[in-house]
Formats: sequence, structure tokens, C-alpha cells
Amino acid sequence: MRPFMKPTVTIFLLIGFYTALCAQHHRWIHPYVPLIDSLFANNQRGSYPGLAVGVVKGGQLMLAKGYGLANLEHGLPFTPNTISDIGSLAKQMTCFAMVLLAQNKQLSLDDNIQKYLPEVPDFGNPITIRNLIHHTSGLREIYGMLEIAGWKQGDAVRQEEALNLVQSSRELNFPPGSRYAYCNTAYMLLAEIIQKVSGQGFEQWMRENIFQPLDMNDTYVMDIQGEIFPHCADSYTMSDKNVWIKLYDNSTVIGAGGIYTTLPDLARWFNNFRDGKVGGMRAIQQMFQRGILSNGDTLNYAFGLEKTTYRGLQRIQHTGSSAGYRAALLYFPQQDLAIMVKSNYANFNSQASCERIADLLLEDEFTEGPSSFVSLNKPRSEGESPNGPQFQDYPGSYYCPDVETTYTFRIEGDQLIGHHRLNGSFKLQHINGDRFNGPSFLGSVKFERDDTGKVSGMRISNGRVLNLWMSKTTQK
Repeated sequence: MRPFMKPTVTIFLLIGFYTALCAQHHRWIHPYVPLIDSLFANNQRGSYPGLAVGVVKGGQLMLAKGYGLANLEHGLPFTPNTISDIGSLAKQMTCFAMVLLAQNKQLSLDDNIQKYLPEVPDFGNPITIRNLIHHTSGLREIYGMLEIAGWKQGDAVRQEEALNLVQSSRELNFPPGSRYAYCNTAYMLLAEIIQKVSGQGFEQWMRENIFQPLDMNDTYVMDIQGEIFPHCADSYTMSDKNVWIKLYDNSTVIGAGGIYTTLPDLARWFNNFRDGKVGGMRAIQQMFQRGILSNGDTLNYAFGLEKTTYRGLQRIQHTGSSAGYRAALLYFPQQDLAIMVKSNYANFNSQASCERIADLLLEDEFTEGPSSFVSLNKPRSEGESPNGPQFQDYPGSYYCPDVETTYTFRIEGDQLIGHHRLNGSFKLQHINGDRFNGPSFLGSVKFERDDTGKVSGMRISNGRVLNLWMSKTTQK
């Protein structure tokens, strides 16, 4: 019988085996690196915003590479260790916090949110924490409401202002549980619930219970306007005059976004899906549970994660955007492969970037053909010029009590012209009947009439705000 090896010999053999295994994994990625580089040729030019790309295979960070610049003024490179905002990727972290609190019996996911947030209006049907998580609450989107009120990108939005907006709401988009509509408002309220239940600030709780246990030591929450983080990228877009300009992240709305991190920390976060280091695998299984509507239909949306397919393969994903920051995390569970990107350029297409990398890495495993080409840098959209006949019934002033703002309409020639004190003047495009299309902040407009046929108000829908009422207060 052979004697047992000395512990030191065993340790060295294990280290050697692990090192050889890692080297083999890393050799797997090498042929793909030049191909991945070619996807980001623009970002390798002399003065261009940047990004970081990460590939995790079998729990190992096989590729972590930066391209372009984190700061255009000083020529600072965008590296894997550059900190940037990951936008709505923060939602899965907020959801994980709710799962942990539920595991600890500090709340139930089926609780009525008024149990913790009595200041939220009673809309007639209870809204549960689960409704908030799966975007089935019916709450109106805070950013869409603020756009109607005249808010512009880059304007400061604080958590308390967002809460005030919810408290002044009089209607929902739809009854809770009946539909899906992506909603940052819901996740802002989840952060409030975390604070109420724990008695701690959101960042403090996240740091003590998630970030530190996962060694995410370069991850922060923007909960103070203008807060500075070390080695942080600025965010950029291209102006109409083809000049680079900064986009400022002035929002301190937490829960829905506002988390800044590095690529290695994002990989550590992802790896918790594999090993359940924090929360255990029961919590991870909960994270992958998709929402169900009141009619029994199952959603693609789980806990801050979308479960779909790509070219025949199962995938779990989410994207994020804030100011000029963009991010995406794409996970193929059957292939044990995750792809992640972070950028500081507003027109960067983070999801398409992950998919193009997946096309390279999983070419032999797809069961369906490649998707149609999508540019990794999205073109800016151009407005349309509306036209229409005379509309004598519509001119006047319209007031919205939910956001305390007024729009006025007048006729010029054959055009219906709207005006708002912050959004300025704009044209409406007639669709049919009493329906019009307006600029993005207003969206679609439907004028409504009373029993006598007179226009009494209008309802507007700008994507995530549906049928917001504005009453007609004066005739013109």
C-alpha cells in the first residue's frame, strides 16, 4: 500500500493541475481575440470613447480587455479596471437583495408594498413586491413622466423627487399583474423597501451583504449627486456638429440603476450565479424564476434577468444604459459561458456587441442561422415632419395634475402646434380621428370628448407612460 503523500506535495500538485487547467482554458480564447478586436476597430482609433470586454468560461475570466478611452480630454485608456455605470444591470442586484431578505424572513415577495411604503397611493388593487420585480405593477415610468414635465437628459433627478412623483400619481397604466411594462419606478421602490426593512441605507446594505462577500471591492452606488469614484470613465455622445460632448449622470435614483463597477467585479457577480457563494443555489434558482401574469401567461422576465433564446441556444441576459454609459451581460447556461461589455459611448450597442462575440465563440453550437447585421454604434434618429388638416376643436390649454404641467395647442396654417414652457414648440402629426403623434417626450396623443362632443382633455402615451390624463382648462 502506497503511503499518503505529504500535504505540501499534495498542495503543489493541486496548484500545478489548476495552473495547467487555467492555461488550457486561456488557450481556448486566444484564436478569437483578433476577431473580437476587429469588432471594435473604431474604439482603437486615437481619440474615441472606450469599452471593456469580458468572457467567463467555466467560472474563469478567460478574456478581460479594454479598448478606446475612458477620458478623451486626458487620453486615459478604458481598461477592465475602469469603473463605469452599468445602468439597468443593477436591477438584478436589487432583485438579489429582495431574495436574500425573503430568505431571512424579513419580508415576503407577495407582500403588498403599502406594508412598507404607506405613502404610495392606494390604486384600488394591491401591488406586490413580486409585481415590482417582474414589471407588472402598472406604475408609470418616472423618466417618462419627467419628460412630459419638461425634464431633459442630464437634468438632476433625486430619489426623493422620484418618490414625490409616485405619491402624486392618480392612475396606473393597467391593473397590477395584468400586463408587463418595463418600469424603473418599480425598482426605485424596491430600493426604498430594502432601506425600510433593513434600517440601513441602500448602499450600506448592498456593500455589507452582497459586494463585500463577493469581493466586489470596486463597486459603488451613486446615491449622492456628483459623487466621485476612483478610476471612473466619463460618458460621451457625439453632438449634431460632430463634436464629442459629455453626458452627465446626475440621477441619484437607486435600485433601478446607479451602480458603478469594473469588469472583474462584474465577473465576480456573475460567478455567484454558478456557485451560489452568497445566498446559496436556492437563491439563484429564485433569480431565474420568470414572472406570471394574472391570466396565467409566463413572462420572459425573471428577477432583473430576461430568459430568451439566441440562435437556438438558451440565454439569460440584461442590458443597461445611463447617460452615455452602456452595458450588457449575456449568459449561455448550457455552454457555461458569459459575455459582458461596458462602454462610455451613448450610441454603443451593448447587446449587439455581446451577440457578435457569441457568434464567434459558439459558432459550432448554434442550431439556427446568424441574426441580421446590427451596427454596434447606433445611428441617431431623425424626426419626422407632421402634416394634417385644420383642427378647430383642439386649441387650448391642457393641464396634468400628476406632474403639475401645462401644454397649449394652436393652429398655424394646416398644422396643429403644441407648446410647453420647457419643451418649447413642436408639431403634431395627424394619424386618424382624434389621434396624433408628437415628439418623443409626448409620444402619441388622443384627444377625448365629452357627451356633447366637445374636447374635454387628452391622454398621452410615451412608451412607458400609458394614457396619462390632461384636462382641457381653457379654449383658444
